[in-house]
Parts: sequence; C-alpha cells; structure tokens
Amino acid sequence: MEDYEFDLAIIGAGPGGYVAAIRAAQLGAKVALIEKDRVGGTCLNRGCIPTKAVLQTVEVHRIIERAPAWGVKAELKGIELANVRRFRDETVRRMVKGVETLLKGHKVTLYRGLGAFLDLHTLRVTGEEGETTLRAKRFIIATGSEPARPPIPGLDLPGVVDSDEIMGLESVPATLVIVGAGVIGMELATVFNGLGSQVTVLEMLPRILPPADGPIATRFLGLAKRQGIKVMTSVRVESIEPEGEKLKVNYTHIGKEAPSTCAIADKVLIAVGRRPYTAGLNLEDIGVKTERGAIIVDEALCTSVPHIYAIGDCIGKAMLAHKASYEGEIAAENALGKSRRVDYTALPYCIYTHPEIAGVGLTEEAAKESGVDYGTATFPFTANARAWAIGYAEGLVRLIYEKGSRKLLGAHVMGPWAGELIGELALAVRLGLKTDEIAETMHPHPSLSEAVMEAAKAASYGEAIHYRRLKR
Repeated sequence: MEDYEFDLAIIGAGPGGYVAAIRAAQLGAKVALIEKDRVGGTCLNRGCIPTKAVLQTVEVHRIIERAPAWGVKAELKGIELANVRRFRDETVRRMVKGVETLLKGHKVTLYRGLGAFLDLHTLRVTGEEGETTLRAKRFIIATGSEPARPPIPGLDLPGVVDSDEIMGLESVPATLVIVGAGVIGMELATVFNGLGSQVTVLEMLPRILPPADGPIATRFLGLAKRQGIKVMTSVRVESIEPEGEKLKVNYTHIGKEAPSTCAIADKVLIAVGRRPYTAGLNLEDIGVKTERGAIIVDEALCTSVPHIYAIGDCIGKAMLAHKASYEGEIAAENALGKSRRVDYTALPYCIYTHPEIAGVGLTEEAAKESGVDYGTATFPFTANARAWAIGYAEGLVRLIYEKGSRKLLGAHVMGPWAGELIGELALAVRLGLKTDEIAETMHPHPSLSEAVMEAAKAASYGEAIHYRRLKR
C-alpha cells in the first residue's frame, strides 16, 4: 500500500486553491497547499480586491463632487495617492491575513514555493529556503493565469504595463492609452479616469465588453464617453514606440482605407485578457493533457489523469474568481470520493465600471444563436425611487425569457450596485424560475431591487407598474 504524507495536495492558493483546501479539510482530509507568492492569488493581491479599493476612492470623489445636490457643503481638495495606496494595501493585507488564519485553523500545511510534478504522486517544491518534496494521494492544480501579451512591437518599452503591474504605479499618469476594451480594460479605464488621467481605449472588436449583453454594452459606451473616456472600436494596434518622454501608439482602422494614426500617452496598459498559467509543472511528463495552454478537464473537473483535478483560470473558459471558488469546492469533494458535476448555467459576471454592469445566463445574442423563442423586458432606473434618492438613476434591468413558459433565461443589470442585485437573478436562473414568480414576490420599498420585480412584471404582464413604454 502506498505511503502518502497527504490525502490531497493543491498547487496554487488563489480563490480556487485556498477554497479547495478549506473544503477538503472540512471533509477530514490532510491537505497540503503550495503557493509561490502570497495566498489569495492575483484576485486578492493584484486584481479584484486592490482595484475595488481604489474604485472606492474614485466613488467617494464623485460623491463629494456632487455633495451640493444633497445639500451638503463640501470642499474637494483632490486625491492623495499615498493614502490611496495605503488604504489599498491595508485592505489586501487584512484579507490575506484572514485567509492565512482560516488555513491555519483548518490545519492546512502551507508550502511556500514553486510546485512541479516529479511523478504521478510526488511534488517538488522550490522556494527561498531550498527544495522539498511531498507525496499525496490526489492533486488539484489551481495555478491561475497571467496577462496575455499580444505580438505588438514595442511591448517591452518602459512605460508599457499589464494589468498586474499598473496597480503598483507610484503616480497617476496624466495620459493613459489602454489596449483592450474588455472587462479589465474598461474597469481600469474607470479607475484612472476617476483618478484624473485622460484615458483613451483602443479595441480591435466592433464592440466593447464582450461578456455583457449587447444593448447594455452599447448603452454603457455612451455613458463612458460622457465621463470623458475616449473609446475607439474596430482599430488594430500596430506598434508602440518612444515619443520623447512619452509613448506613441500607432493604430489602423479595420476595414477602412485610412492611413495609420496614433495616440500619445505617458503610459500604455495592455489589457487584452489573460491566459492560463501552467509553466514548470511538468504536466506533459505525467500525462496531463492541455489544449492551447489550458488544462483539459471533464464535468467533474478531473484531468486526463484520474487522481489529478484542475480548476480556475488554468482550465480556461470564464476567468472569474467566484467560478474558481465554486470549482474548488467541487474538485475537493470529488477528489475525496463524492460525485458532483459543474453547472455553469447560472454563472454571474460583474463589471465594476461606473455604473456597474452585471449579468447571468443568456445574453440576447446567445438566445438568438440558440434558436429559442425568447422575449426581452426592461425597466429603467429612472423609474426607480431609490435610485433617484441616492442620485444614481442611470441604467436599467434587462431580462431574457422564454416565450410561452416565461422561464427566465438570462438577466442583465447596468446601474447602481448591479453586482449586488445580480445575486437574486442568479438564483432565479439556476432554479429555472418564471418571470411571474419574480413579479409576484414582494420586494421592499424603496429599494433598487424593485427594478428587478418591475422588469419581471413587464415580462409577465406586458407592462411594468411604474413605467410605461410609449408605443411607436
């Protein structure tokens, strides 16, 4: 009988890996967790959490600017970047310490260093204190992702940064060009526009924010431009070159007979997405199959090697922290003998722009492609009392439902606290609820959630109570 030090070893302590470790420990397993950097991964240390901390600074700045509208006398003296960084770093430190305390409380053994497979059951961990090996019965790979780097000449010039690096800048650039208008690009456009940068976003696709419902993305584009963010779609960045102490980004308009043009900036952010990170694991040597850099898994999150599982960004697909955590629980349970399958039907997304955008289930484009007989219903926040009371009445709730049954297929929100409102709709999509069931559920008044109920009434009754769309 094999002698194993651990029942389960997990490589990577991001939101997928550390959650898997805690869940496995709750089930009675002896768990090892290997991390080359700080626990929490990119999300906690360089992505989700630090950017949201800085976004709070931007939001407070906006509130103070608008304070007179609420009858408050306030004097805005600007933003102290040193204190912004201090708040950001303290927030991250507190969260990292919290995760470390949880791991310690569950008796998870944490190894600091790079993990690599020596054979099917042995890992070598290389860290600052040297090398060590450990043996485990089962494994979960949760090594995350890294910023994608497109083949653009000049990408290695000083001042060209990726999404991991930009949050470490010591000063706010006066001018910033962002290459990519996806979730990362538009969130960081919101951050730096709010901090005072003149932001230009260049996107190769004909639309921004591919995960979002099309009509909502189009509507947000107009709002972003009104905020002073310059956004150009259907353009291809050809090169980046020095221009004195600044950088020149050369680009062409796709499908147009037009000469190359350029944008000048102090910094250039490359935000064209992320790619799975699996370097140095020796996956090929042990038979773990990959495709285009992503680890191939089945519905149980098992790889081509029966006792090795993989979760999170390293398996590709939607690269979201909450998806990784969800997969972490499932993989941990399956590794310890249970039988669960992933279900991405109700996978929500949140985009922390201003206003926020969130959604779950099918977009209208996806519904159209699927061939389902669908309908749409909307309710604007301009007809919501709470939205006016807090001074943020931009945006809407948009539902996609199956005609006939009125089963909710998808829901998308743009407006105040969209990321909080989407939880109810994610549950509704997961349970296969009908719009009638949402419409007939009492929602508190005054609340933003009433907009969800009213959109459901529009789907069920043909018209909301507090908003009447004019017939054309």
